[in-house]
Amino acid sequence: MKAVHFGAGKIGRGFIADLIHETGYEITFVDVNEKLNDELNKYHNYYLYLIEDNYQRKEIDHVSALSPITQPEEVTDAIVEAGLVTTAVLADNFPKIARSLAQGLKARLEAGKTKVNVIPCENALFCGDMLKEEIIKTGIITKEELDQIAAVPNTAVDRMVFGTDRDGRDGIEIGKDYELVIEVDKLADPQNLPIKGPEYTDNLKKYLERKLYTINGGHAWSGYIAHIMGYDIIQDYFAKEENVEMTRSVMLEIGVLLEKKHGFTHQQMADYIDFALNRFLTPGVTDTVARISRAPIRKLGHEDRLVGPAVQCEERGLENGLIIKGIAAAFMFDVKEDEQSVELLEYVKEHGIEEAVTHFTEIEKGSRIFDEIIKNYHELEEKCNK
Repeated sequence: MKAVHFGAGKIGRGFIADLIHETGYEITFVDVNEKLNDELNKYHNYYLYLIEDNYQRKEIDHVSALSPITQPEEVTDAIVEAGLVTTAVLADNFPKIARSLAQGLKARLEAGKTKVNVIPCENALFCGDMLKEEIIKTGIITKEELDQIAAVPNTAVDRMVFGTDRDGRDGIEIGKDYELVIEVDKLADPQNLPIKGPEYTDNLKKYLERKLYTINGGHAWSGYIAHIMGYDIIQDYFAKEENVEMTRSVMLEIGVLLEKKHGFTHQQMADYIDFALNRFLTPGVTDTVARISRAPIRKLGHEDRLVGPAVQCEERGLENGLIIKGIAAAFMFDVKEDEQSVELLEYVKEHGIEEAVTHFTEIEKGSRIFDEIIKNYHELEEKCNK
C-alpha cells in the first residue's frame, strides 16, 4: 500500500505518518524542504522519540520524499498510484498545495483509478471543506470531477510533538497520547477504514468542540491566570498541585456542558481531561505563558474556547464561574510583543472594560454573565494592584 503525505513537518512525521506507517503504508512525503527531502531519500527512514517512555526510539521506515517545486510530475504520478493521500501543512497553506493535489487527482481520474481518500489533518474547523474549496479554485478539476475521484472528510487532530536533533539526524519527540477524529460518512468507503488508530465518527462537531473547549480552552485559561499570578513559564504554574486542580476544575465545568450537549459520559470527559492535563505536565517540556496566551482577541471570540462554553453553560443553567474568571483575566493579558494584547488593552484604556467586554465577546450588557465578567475583572485588577 502506498500513501502520499503533504507536509514533512513535526505533525506530519511525528503524528500522521506514524499512524499511516503502523497501518502498513509506504509513505511518500511531499515537502518544499530540500534538506529534509534529501535526508529522507538518503536513509528512507527517520526516528520518533517517545517522551513518556524515556525517549525510546521508534523507527519509521519505507519512506521517501518529493518536492512539489522541482518534481511536479513525480508528485502527480505518486497521487495517481496512491491508496491514500493525507496532509499536515497548516490550513493557511492549502492554497500552496492545492495545485499539486488538483493535478494529481485530475490525472488519477483520467487514468481510470478508484476513488481515493484525501484526508487533511489540520488544526482548523472543517479543514476538509476548506481543502476541497482550494482544490476547485485552481480550475484544474471541477467539483463534480473532484467528488468522483476523491473523498475529503473533515478531521480533528491533537498530539504533542517537538523537533529534535539526535545522532546527527532530524527527529521528532512525541507524546504518547493523541487524538485524530475523521468523518466516517465522508470516506470513499465508510466500511473500509483507511488508517488504524483514529476515531471515526458521523458527528465530528462534538469532537471539535471537546478539543476546542477542553484542551484549547483549558490551556488559554491557565495561561491568562498564570500571567496574572506572575508566571513566565506555564510549567512553573503547573508545578503547583493547587494550580493543576484549579485548571482541572475549569475543565470539569466545560465537561458538564459537553456531557449535556453531546452525550459524552462523565467518565469519558474525566479521561479526556486527564489526557489534556498530561500534555501540560509532560516532563522535559517547556512553554511560555506568552505563547500559549497569545492572540487574546481571537480567543475571546463569541464562539471560541472561553466565551463559547461560558455562554452555553449560562443558557443551560450550568456552573460557569471559573470560565468567567478566565475571560476576565484575558482582558488583563499584557504582553507588548503581542499585537492583539496591545490592541485589547488600548481599547480597554480608551473605552473602559464594560465597552470592551461587549465589543470583543458580543455578550450583552446587563446580562448576568456580563456583570460577572466585570466583577471578576475588578477583583483581579485589585489583586494585581496590591
